[in-house]
Amino acid sequence: MFDLILKNGKIIDGTGSPWFYGDIGIAGGKITAIGKLEGAEADQVYDVGGRYISPGFIDIHTHSDRMLEAYPLSESRILQGVTTEIGGNCGMSPFPVAEKYREDLKNYVGGEVSYCWEDAKGFLDHMESLGGSTNFGALTGHGSLRLAVMGYSTEKATLEQLAAMEKLAEESLKGGSLGITSGLIYPPGSYSDQEEMIYVLRALRECGGFYATHMRNEGKNLVQSVKEALAVAETAGVRLQISHHKETYKPLHKIAVHETTKLIEEARERGIDVCCDQYPYNASATVLSINIPNWGFEGGLDKLIQRLHDPETRKKLWQEMHDSYLGRWDTIHVSYLESEKNRWMCGKSIDEIANTLGKDQCDVVFDLVEEERNRVNEIHFGMCEEDIEFIMKKPYVMPGSDGEAYGLDFAGLPHPRNFGTFPRVLAHYCRDHQLFSLETAVQKMTSLPSSRIGLMDRGVIRCGAWADLVVFDFEELESTPTYEDPKRACKGIHQVFVNGVLTAQDGKHTGVKAGKVLRR
Repeated sequence: MFDLILKNGKIIDGTGSPWFYGDIGIAGGKITAIGKLEGAEADQVYDVGGRYISPGFIDIHTHSDRMLEAYPLSESRILQGVTTEIGGNCGMSPFPVAEKYREDLKNYVGGEVSYCWEDAKGFLDHMESLGGSTNFGALTGHGSLRLAVMGYSTEKATLEQLAAMEKLAEESLKGGSLGITSGLIYPPGSYSDQEEMIYVLRALRECGGFYATHMRNEGKNLVQSVKEALAVAETAGVRLQISHHKETYKPLHKIAVHETTKLIEEARERGIDVCCDQYPYNASATVLSINIPNWGFEGGLDKLIQRLHDPETRKKLWQEMHDSYLGRWDTIHVSYLESEKNRWMCGKSIDEIANTLGKDQCDVVFDLVEEERNRVNEIHFGMCEEDIEFIMKKPYVMPGSDGEAYGLDFAGLPHPRNFGTFPRVLAHYCRDHQLFSLETAVQKMTSLPSSRIGLMDRGVIRCGAWADLVVFDFEELESTPTYEDPKRACKGIHQVFVNGVLTAQDGKHTGVKAGKVLRR
């Protein structure tokens, strides 16, 4: 007797093995039988009619911890087949919370977060009490650790401060965090050095987990940044995940990633456990304030605003930003703003906004960051298709959306990666461009990330594993979200099951919250 049977499916088990016809029996949220289940009884039976059944997709790189309280149904995740996601990336986690720097942490992490906790355990307990549609785990952000100890100080950490960060990291890991992340491009994480990162990562040797890094630079100095990440991981003796690997500097397109992947492969041959994730789009997305020189943020957002009101300091910030971004403002588009007043800017480039307002582009950025209290996001078109495909084919690379949990009613025009990353890999790159087999594509988005995270009972179809499953029509599959219309369900995802519970059917969420909070 089963709770649920999926019949007549082409089963792709997530290991890379060839698909096979069969049925799947589920009881108590787990897979209990695989094969031809003739005559078996179940409370519910779904005949999938020869469609593919795969493990639910696992998104190893998200920022859903910022939005799950507001959007626990996670339509942006579920409707593309994602059943498990990991937040706290790019050095930004909503914990630990130091009362002295509470407001700074809110501005740093962003999103819709209540901060009714102090540490990782409290955060995960709160998420568990709310319930959600996806299985959710969290990583600890190094930027949040540094903020809790030093605020937005640009000073080199003292030995006492390093020890305090390491202690907070250990407490987070023991409280259920799955690892440590860094965002070395964002203040205050950008104020750290290699010595600090190596010291803080000692907590991983004590407690377990992996290290994921948004490197210090993904443009002109991409190669140097990969060397730094590898050196830190090798010295600290930790597993390394390079986040959203890409090259955003046009003169280095089709050049730099050949060198970086060679460095990664040489490191793997030396015994360094390093993998990468990647989103399958030619545009990145982040906060608009990333364009402002890092030194302007010393002391936090309010200090930045004070500097913007000082003519001499503003001129210095303007000149540095102008020299760096000249000729690129037409590739940077506003994707989200907090206020209704400025909502008309969503989808428009900084050039377009500047022309409409009769302002300089740098002044547009300064004024928006101040008016919106840094709650303004951008989409930046900076990558090339050849690099995307070259990276994607590497066996140690897995998809990661860098997205968030949104509803279809979310305000603004978020990056389509939030809603369409995984079907895009399957439909555009696997089926249409034939970069790899369907079985390899599924393995990249299921068992590869699950093994990276340490989830041995997810990401595969086998007896005893949790029944996170996606039923899809490979020929019909289409990633329909676009930059102009991103909040859409993908075509061809017919059913999504989370822990054995039907959570989406033909592009519609069923309203259930069957996800589990995952702890290390």
